[in-house]
Amino acid sequence: MNKFLMLVAAGMVVLDVFAPVVRAQDYVVNGHAASKAEAQLLESYSAPAGEWRVDGYGIARVADEHASRVVQVAGPKCWYVLDVKLCD
Repeated sequence: MNKFLMLVAAGMVVLDVFAPVVRAQDYVVNGHAASKAEAQLLESYSAPAGEWRVDGYGIARVADEHASRVVQVAGPKCWYVLDVKLCD
C-alpha cells in the first residue's frame, strides 16, 4: 500500500510539472505563443485560454478582434517627468 501511494504521489508531481507546458498552446501572450513561464503565470491566476497582454502593469485580456479599434492620430509624443508634461 505504501508503494502504491508513493507511485500516485510521483505521478501527480509529474502531471503538475508538465501541465503548464500543455496549456501553453492555448495561450497567446503579447502576440506570440506563450512560453512555459507565461503559461504558469496565467495558470496561477486561473486565466481562461485566449489572447493576453502581460506587461509591467499586470495581466489584461486582449479585446476581441470584432470590437472597434481606436485609431490613434499621429501627434506630438508627450510624457511626464515629476508631474511636468514634456512633449516633442
